[in-house]
Amino acid sequence: MKVLDEILQTRAFDRERSYNERINLCFQPDSYADCGQHGEIDEVFRLFTRDDAYRGMDIARLWSLVLNLKRVLPGVQGALAELGVYKGHSSAVIGHYAREFRRPLYLIDTFAGFVAEQIEDPLSDHAKAAFRDTSLEYAQATVGQSELFRWLVGPFPDSITPELQAERFSFVSLDCDLYEPILAGLRFFHPRMNRGGMIFVHDYSSGHWPGATRAVDEFLRESNAGAVLLPDKSGSIVLTCQA
Repeated sequence: MKVLDEILQTRAFDRERSYNERINLCFQPDSYADCGQHGEIDEVFRLFTRDDAYRGMDIARLWSLVLNLKRVLPGVQGALAELGVYKGHSSAVIGHYAREFRRPLYLIDTFAGFVAEQIEDPLSDHAKAAFRDTSLEYAQATVGQSELFRWLVGPFPDSITPELQAERFSFVSLDCDLYEPILAGLRFFHPRMNRGGMIFVHDYSSGHWPGATRAVDEFLRESNAGAVLLPDKSGSIVLTCQA
């Protein structure tokens, strides 16, 4: 991947604990490196790393999204959604496949950081003020425009629309960090998932967002969902939907 090679050559990874030059030992999937599959990956990688080269180091997350979107969407009907869009990087990846498979994509965020009523302790002042450096316009520039995209602005679940309420889903990403919106997202989306669909929850085992862990654990206790942990940078967990 040419873009990844450029990042490796120009960034001071030895200064960051999460990223160091040993990332050069990371292999791409055989299906891509040896078998010529996933020819779209350079374009998807460009979307995933817009104005944020460090994000490109989380190769495990990118490939997890790509491989599972391409597994789910051919056989499972339903819309796509991301709750917690921020600047739009992972939404852009999901949006690429929403266009390819002609599925509606719901993009849900305040686009202004956390709302005070949903912030829980113990979070540092820095964490409480995170994710304000974005806007709806910035995210739309990253994700792009399509008649398939539905932009929902506001805190969740207050931002639920009648259209969203009536949908069935095949693939959902929850990346909103806090206990209240993640638990609300799981309770809203899981009953609306079609059989074989997946819900990705970011930051479950990162250690930075304890509310994310608490919300997922609580939901797993009250539901029949199966779950698989991923070894990406921020510890995603995937809920499989078989009901």
